[in-house]
Amino acid sequence: MAILGTKKFWIPAQGASPIQKENQILKNTGYINIQLHSVNYMSVGNFWQKKFRGKDNIVLATNFKYPKNQDTIEAISVQDVRRVKTDENYNLGLQRNIAVKIPANADEMAIDVKMTAIKNDMLQAKFDMLNKPEYQSALQLAPIVVGQIITVTSLVKNLFTESDGQSQLEASYAGIISNQRDDNPISKGKLTQGSLIMISTNDGNQFNNVDDTKFELRGDTLFYKNKQVENTYIIFNISFDELKGADENANWFKKYNEAFIYLDKIHTVNDQFEIEKIFLDSKTMWIEGNALLDDDDSYINTERIKIKNLVITQIKDKYRELTQPVVPLSLTSDIFQRLSGTSHFDSINEALPAVGRFVNKKYRINITKAIDDSTFDSLSKDVSLNELIDKDAENYLDHLKANNLVFKLGIQK
Repeated sequence: MAILGTKKFWIPAQGASPIQKENQILKNTGYINIQLHSVNYMSVGNFWQKKFRGKDNIVLATNFKYPKNQDTIEAISVQDVRRVKTDENYNLGLQRNIAVKIPANADEMAIDVKMTAIKNDMLQAKFDMLNKPEYQSALQLAPIVVGQIITVTSLVKNLFTESDGQSQLEASYAGIISNQRDDNPISKGKLTQGSLIMISTNDGNQFNNVDDTKFELRGDTLFYKNKQVENTYIIFNISFDELKGADENANWFKKYNEAFIYLDKIHTVNDQFEIEKIFLDSKTMWIEGNALLDDDDSYINTERIKIKNLVITQIKDKYRELTQPVVPLSLTSDIFQRLSGTSHFDSINEALPAVGRFVNKKYRINITKAIDDSTFDSLSKDVSLNELIDKDAENYLDHLKANNLVFKLGIQK
């Protein structure tokens, strides 16, 4: 896992369980965040630098790699460029997001870090340019952001190829995202929430036979056995969110919002046929929004289903409110089928637990096989199922609120 001269250690986040197994990140259960927490630079310097109190021009770059379909997205950013004194311990005081809410649906993700002392003034000017905030975007899998990141990544790669500098710290970490928990995930390379510490051993103190529990973060400074670590090191915080919530800038959200607002047309008609047609048109827009959401790689599949279910529930609720006294409205088989984007039940079973428990018990559906049309017809007429779908939507909405996330339709642009 390590490149020459670097060792890696893991400690739990402050206040979190010290048990690795409880902090392990499992596949398809949420979203990964990577934050650059702190960087420390220590260079012993060469003979002349020691004699005349020399300085190093250093460049720090990070690279986050994430598989997407058949490709791999790379996000390289120049995190810092500065001139520092040699033979001194120097904390750069950096805290910056590297990746934000990346869905945990791949087999692994990787972090590379490179800290280099450069000698060429022209190269430093180019690195200085890429050190501006507009070129330091955290990786998010939104199409526009990905396009910008790929461009910057190419520029940074070319600059490091041209650089004649001396590497001060160079390391990589590949975290496996697995389907089940392990007793000791760190030793097996399994991605785990907490602080990932990369220490350069070129500065002395090889950190052999280290007791990980003796590491401690005080602010952004690393201590070992109550003594400040004076090696060059970098620390990443790895955290996890179960939900992402709504992206109001996404095309699918705009289509859902359009479907919700479209029901206001009911105020302008009196004919029952026209009222029902407005609902059907709104439902068609919901289906179109589903297709757009299915193409959004920045979401895990279970939350996509939760979002679809929440939206159609809110559309139904609004329809009932606008058609008092209540117009009978049953869940049609095509709505149920379109919740998962498939005729298989396994995805719905995971995303909508109340529905899943009920259907498994009453209809004994084999989740690995396609549901036949006769079963869909039975489901569409089951009043209890409608109530459970509403319950799952309410539970998702409560979960969002508990995580300080807002999902609000009816936004007028």
